[in-house]
Amino acid sequence: MLLIKKIISKAVGHGEISKMISNFSWLTADRIVRLGLNLFIVGWMARYLGREQYGLFNYATSFVVLVSALAGFGTNNIIIREILKRPEDREVILGSSFLIRQFGGILTVVICFVGARLINADDSYLQLLVLIFSLSFLMSSFDVIDLYFQSQLQSKYGVLANNFAFLVLSTVRIALIVFQAPLTAFAIAASAEVVVAQIGMIIMFRRSGLSIFTWKWNFSIAKGILRDSLPLMFAMMSSALYLRIGQVMLGNMASYTDVGEFSAATKISEVWYFVPLMVSSTIYPKIIEYKKISPEVYYSRLQEFFSLMSLIAYSAVMLIFFFNDIIIAIIFGNQFVDAGAILSVHIWAGLFVAMGIARNTWCNVENYTKGVFYSTLAGAVTNVLLNILFIPWHGGLGAAYATMIARIVGGYLATIFISRKVFIMQTKSLYLSGLLRMLKNDFLR
Repeated sequence: MLLIKKIISKAVGHGEISKMISNFSWLTADRIVRLGLNLFIVGWMARYLGREQYGLFNYATSFVVLVSALAGFGTNNIIIREILKRPEDREVILGSSFLIRQFGGILTVVICFVGARLINADDSYLQLLVLIFSLSFLMSSFDVIDLYFQSQLQSKYGVLANNFAFLVLSTVRIALIVFQAPLTAFAIAASAEVVVAQIGMIIMFRRSGLSIFTWKWNFSIAKGILRDSLPLMFAMMSSALYLRIGQVMLGNMASYTDVGEFSAATKISEVWYFVPLMVSSTIYPKIIEYKKISPEVYYSRLQEFFSLMSLIAYSAVMLIFFFNDIIIAIIFGNQFVDAGAILSVHIWAGLFVAMGIARNTWCNVENYTKGVFYSTLAGAVTNVLLNILFIPWHGGLGAAYATMIARIVGGYLATIFISRKVFIMQTKSLYLSGLLRMLKNDFLR
């Protein structure tokens, strides 16, 4: 207890650590509230809709997610980096980024609609669901505001806007279940949540003393952002294949019932992914600063960061692995009992998700965005090929094995072709190298 008290006291009294913990706390609180309530509603909705309709709902959302990387053009970390490097050009960076992402949103809607008509030509209802989900990306360009808040370690503003929209639309979804609304109504509610969140983001931006009307377009800056972000966009598309190709291929090669069971397992398996993402987004600005100090400090801190990500992954994976059947039964009910076996396999992909996120942070700091693309592409191709082999063998369970192996390839093995030094750091993180040093240096002195 004395040790814990000393660590907390040191963290609170340390200016930089305290600010990072505060930022991370806001991001974490946001995700915990949203994911906790969302799991409850998703489980209730799945019980109400049944495996087949729940599978259809997830097939349509997965179809849109496969294209959604176009909406942001992979600009997220690039925008944060540019604001930190050139704060005096804030309005130009935000304005140029906004128009880039607005064009991406329009492109996403067009591709989703045309793609659904080509791939599912005989299913007009599915085409309608895909169109409804994709329309939300017409407003998603205002996410540049959230990226600005993240760059200033002021994530609480984005959290408040997103949580307001989530709570309002969660109430709507509960009402839809109670009054036995059709599947289309749930799709409309999902898209409406994005619209309400973006409106809230604009309001919070204004309340912080800033205005979207000061944003400006600059072709040179936009060109630079696109040049650096395009490899990240392709990487995000490849990452979407990791997350969603299983549902889409299951829907085409098996049935919507299989999609429903696989989706139930992945909802739980991926529920904690926000933690390494939030840790990465919080530490990212500090990693940039460490690089300016010296290579020794930079790589020492990176090793600690890598090991911290592995520790987070081990904690989540082991908990869910040992209680997978109980968790599935509580959230989704007995009709989804077969999802337990899928979850016990799929959950292990999370360790390599965390490792990949840590590695990608290094790539972004070094402006080696091609490394992110190559690794995620390797994993995505592996996933598609293994799905073709494994889904006919064992449906959703086969898709889970395909995802796990693909994550190992993309998140870990591919790193050896990007940087052997970083690959060694990832390997050391498997046995949590450097964590004791971080604890001693930052908290126990």
